[in-house]
Amino acid sequence: MTIIEQLALQDKLTTLIEGGKARIKHTGQVVELKRVSEYGISIVLFRTGGEYFISNKFLEPVYSIH
Repeated sequence: MTIIEQLALQDKLTTLIEGGKARIKHTGQVVELKRVSEYGISIVLFRTGGEYFISNKFLEPVYSIH
């Protein structure tokens, strides 16, 4: 793997994607990302219901490999 491919993969792994999953850093709870803003705020959906605004700095992307 070239350096450019490694950097592209690293950037993808640290990016929040709408419709994807994220983990709240403080609690470890996995939520769905309904909307991601470039200004640092995302709208997340909890499994128990409800939509909430949360800062992107408290979220880390979750990727599953099939």
